[in-house]
Amino acid sequence: MLKLFILGTALTAGLSQAPAETAPKPNDYADAKSWLCRPGGKDACAIDHTTTVIAADGKMTKETWAANPNAPIDCFYVYPTISTDPTPNSDMNADPAELNVIKQQFARFASKCKPYAPLYRQVTLVGLRRMLAPGATVTLDQGLQYDDVKDAWNYYLKNDNKGRGVVLVAHSQGSFILNRLIHDEIDGKPIQSKLVSAILLGTTIAVPKGKDVGGPLAHVPLCHSATETGCVIA
Repeated sequence: MLKLFILGTALTAGLSQAPAETAPKPNDYADAKSWLCRPGGKDACAIDHTTTVIAADGKMTKETWAANPNAPIDCFYVYPTISTDPTPNSDMNADPAELNVIKQQFARFASKCKPYAPLYRQVTLVGLRRMLAPGATVTLDQGLQYDDVKDAWNYYLKNDNKGRGVVLVAHSQGSFILNRLIHDEIDGKPIQSKLVSAILLGTTIAVPKGKDVGGPLAHVPLCHSATETGCVIA
């Protein structure tokens, strides 16, 4: 009995000293490698978007394109579920899919605004499939992916915004994240005055019938036209 007691005590002591699982370390958004796009950078947005326009009558014309280094406002973009990493959350090394979505969805904005697109540890396609399994809960707007975007946003506000207007742009998972970011960090706060608009594609924002506010956003209204400012397009 004494031997069993000593063995059990030793095992308990060993378990109590086992290291607890540590939370992921926050990203350093002062590091340029933590961004897919920043103004003037040689990054995912630094591409030529000159294209060919085909008119209804078949006539083709060349449309040149260039980023505007003196753009009067900023754009802050959060990309959709795209990472092909095999883990539930992506790492901080951009894969071809993450780079390509910038080309498809965001780089052209740089002709109208200064582009900011943080790399973040999003829920991957693998992670999304797990979330969609029977009995699982889909939570794209909380967790590591949200914390990363919030950290990037706060870094941008502190170091880059300098009182400029900003357009929030997102799709799919990015829209869920920015919807919550607006709720937590912008709605009804002083920074709301700098919100030019929020383009949140692939999500829905519930409001009471006949109202523009009153759901998750108490002060930021829905947009009714492309010329409105300070509102959300979803």
